[in-house]
Amino acid sequence: MNSFSSSYYFALTGGYTIGLLGWWIANRWKPGLWNAYPEYHFLHPWWDTLWAFLAALVTIAIGQLYTGDMLLPKGSIVDPVLTEALNQMIIFSPFIVLLIVRRQPFTTAWLSSRHLPERLVIGFVLAIAAICVFMLIRQPSDALGTILGNVYHPKNSGYAAQILLEDIAIAVVFVRFRSAVGAKWFLIVLIAVAFLFSASHYPAKLSQGLSFMTATRDVIIDGALVSAVIYVLQRSKDVVWFWFIHFAMDMMQFYTGNTSL
Repeated sequence: MNSFSSSYYFALTGGYTIGLLGWWIANRWKPGLWNAYPEYHFLHPWWDTLWAFLAALVTIAIGQLYTGDMLLPKGSIVDPVLTEALNQMIIFSPFIVLLIVRRQPFTTAWLSSRHLPERLVIGFVLAIAAICVFMLIRQPSDALGTILGNVYHPKNSGYAAQILLEDIAIAVVFVRFRSAVGAKWFLIVLIAVAFLFSASHYPAKLSQGLSFMTATRDVIIDGALVSAVIYVLQRSKDVVWFWFIHFAMDMMQFYTGNTSL
């Protein structure tokens, strides 16, 4: 791994880590902001898990239509930025349809209106902290104000919608799978999957010229980070605060050098 990719890799890990730690501190400070609703009990959790996976397959199929320019063409109805957001809503609509058809509350997608303004503010503050940590490690040429202006520019609304809907979709699957297998096995299985997925990158990492020890270090860090994200999200039962961090870190890929959006 060259210095460019290495610094970006650790900057991304640092950003997510400070975001997760920030949530833990916020939860200790204001514990009533999260888990403020009773846990939903599915009558047939395995069936609901199957329906969630089917929604994921339909979403992937619609995504293929989008890739082939078979959804709303840019600027065909409204501004191109809003058209992109609408396309993302179409792509991920199977998950919303699932909630409606199964008559299940949005809390089963880790969405709640309770204390929403406070959670939005905390998510935004944590995202800014994550960006600052990213910059300390990566040291891009652009100033903080310039980066924030680009990251939160209205033209990125489509990206923001996509990331939020991705997080909601993942929550829909996770909540049902967790109900089916139980909280203990849910974490064990997903942590195992996280490390196995990370380990699957061994060939690619070694082909890049990394030593076995360096590749192993990266695999462990990746697996631990994904496991930490899963653990914290199922503790908070909330995708709103994490969406801010997820969006910010995805946007920071444009600041690995001198590139601006």
